[in-house]
Amino acid sequence: MTDAPDRAHVPSIAIIGAGPRGTSVLERIVANAARCVPGLRPDIHVIDPYPPGGGRVWRRRQSALLWSNTRADECTLFTDASVTCRGPIVPGPTLARWARDLARGEEPHPRGFRPGPNTPAEAARVHDGWFATRALVGDYLAWVFRRTVAAAAPDVRVHVHAAAALDVRDLPTGRQRISLEGRDPLEVDVVVHAQGNFRVGPYPQEHALAEQAVRHRLTYLPTTSDPESAASRIDPGEPVLVRGLGLAFIDTMVLLTAGRGGRFRRDVSGELRYEPSGREPVIHAGSRRGVPYRSKFGYTLRGPLPGVGRCPVPEVSGGRVPDFVTDLWPSIARELAWAGYRELACSHPGRLATDPGAFLAALEGVAWNTPEYRELVEAAVPDERDRIDLEGLDRPLTGRRFADTDALRRWMIDYLAADVERGRDSRHSAHLAVYHALSGIAEALWPMVRDGKLSPRSATHGLPEFFDFCRFRTSGPPGPRLEQLLALTRAGIVHPIGAGLEVTVRDGVFQARSTSVDTVLRTRALIEARLPGRDLGRVHDSLLVRLIERGELREQTRVDPVRGTRHPNGMVDTIENRVKRRDGSVHPARFFLDPGDFPRPGSDAGFLRHSDAVARQALHELGRRADTARASAAAGVSAVG
Repeated sequence: MTDAPDRAHVPSIAIIGAGPRGTSVLERIVANAARCVPGLRPDIHVIDPYPPGGGRVWRRRQSALLWSNTRADECTLFTDASVTCRGPIVPGPTLARWARDLARGEEPHPRGFRPGPNTPAEAARVHDGWFATRALVGDYLAWVFRRTVAAAAPDVRVHVHAAAALDVRDLPTGRQRISLEGRDPLEVDVVVHAQGNFRVGPYPQEHALAEQAVRHRLTYLPTTSDPESAASRIDPGEPVLVRGLGLAFIDTMVLLTAGRGGRFRRDVSGELRYEPSGREPVIHAGSRRGVPYRSKFGYTLRGPLPGVGRCPVPEVSGGRVPDFVTDLWPSIARELAWAGYRELACSHPGRLATDPGAFLAALEGVAWNTPEYRELVEAAVPDERDRIDLEGLDRPLTGRRFADTDALRRWMIDYLAADVERGRDSRHSAHLAVYHALSGIAEALWPMVRDGKLSPRSATHGLPEFFDFCRFRTSGPPGPRLEQLLALTRAGIVHPIGAGLEVTVRDGVFQARSTSVDTVLRTRALIEARLPGRDLGRVHDSLLVRLIERGELREQTRVDPVRGTRHPNGMVDTIENRVKRRDGSVHPARFFLDPGDFPRPGSDAGFLRHSDAVARQALHELGRRADTARASAAAGVSAVG
């Protein structure tokens, strides 16, 4: 690997973004190069201002209090026998296996890789169910990147450019000119956009709150704030309102408590307790749903794994495009419930009040959510904790009203305790089966959404709610983090506000109301602990902004054929992974990859299949251009002769 500038006329590909997605695409290019473009020996230019491998999110220099929410044994960037891709399978270790080998000194360091100072100590503690620090994940990703580079020669030469890509323009020759911040521009044949989750600006409501905060000298930290810098701006003992109860909230919670010297300890009964340092603020937390994302599971399934990578699509009449609410959701809900009850019958037959085989046979014979279905479940599954109540799992505070915040706090403590138990006790593995089924369905559904195979109405009715439900059920914190939240709630450091949270500025302070209690909360500090979402209308990536302004890239939009309304979905519009321009034409030399969750080994991960497909497409396009250039050169020589 070199940092040398681009050499003229060498067939070359640029990968913009060197995080997990860019690293995965590079690995697939290296794996496919000899087959797709034999003898070509292209240059690959990897562009990112952050160190390659982890990129911005998984950079190695960040607080050890910030964890990944993916189990170490379920995190990989390598293909295995389950991956149905056209490229060669190149196995490699999961994060857990890599860490264990590293700790034993059995994992060789590829050239250019050096583990961080805290990595050996953490690696020695890693087990399959471990939730690694983001810094350790960053080390793993850096190792994957360097191993890929070491394996590239002589078929591929990799050059790293530690700079931000500011613009990409077409040259008269058809090549692509990339402007780099603080560096000479780069000329390549093909560009692969792999920026991952791009930065976006605040919502209009956040703009308004920020302006009012300035006017009244309040502390307001929007969704775009870095959690470490945000936490540092809150004074000890200060009441702070935190809006959002997802992963950004967990980061904020930990930085404001353990990050300030507080300690978690188990008492003689085994219950986790929090010992304050005295420097914590008083945290008031709420959201639309009013409860944190569901805990990750600390165990694996004993029964068969639900089918992965498929989405049940029923037949629809008249050749019409399926609608999510009317056509897909009943089939999806039935599939999720079936996965849970099959696991319950296979692994915990004693928890049923009837013969497991007879129960499953009867379940197959009735339509989901009909009176007959509900009666069957109530009779066969006596413990409500074993029932697959999709609506109750999604919005547990719906219809609940509490006399005061103390009553809400007591309910929340019981709710959190039940979720902690569900995540660590395998007798609740029916819910883990639903998790696996939901992950597989969401992964299979995403390409249908991207390719416009659902009704335009689905973009605003059903799909947003479904993917929000998916995040709630599958993107939650590690179990130990939820147990820490339980300890902080018991200690009076964290106070729940409830569901349907609304925040305004009145009488010079922030005022928060929820649908769960009548109490109005007033504070002088507000942290927006929410992910900013994907919205090309608010994008802050300089490169994407320029491409959008010139019409060289556009947002995917579905048009309702009846109402004529347009429904943008935050995704870059592509066809066969090539970027579409504003006028609908396709750019032959620019490819775009959406971000995705870490691939799980043995799951035929769509993340890896997508990386492989784009790598092969980019290489074939590069080969086509090289053939054209050779033909033109030969014709020129012939003409001169």
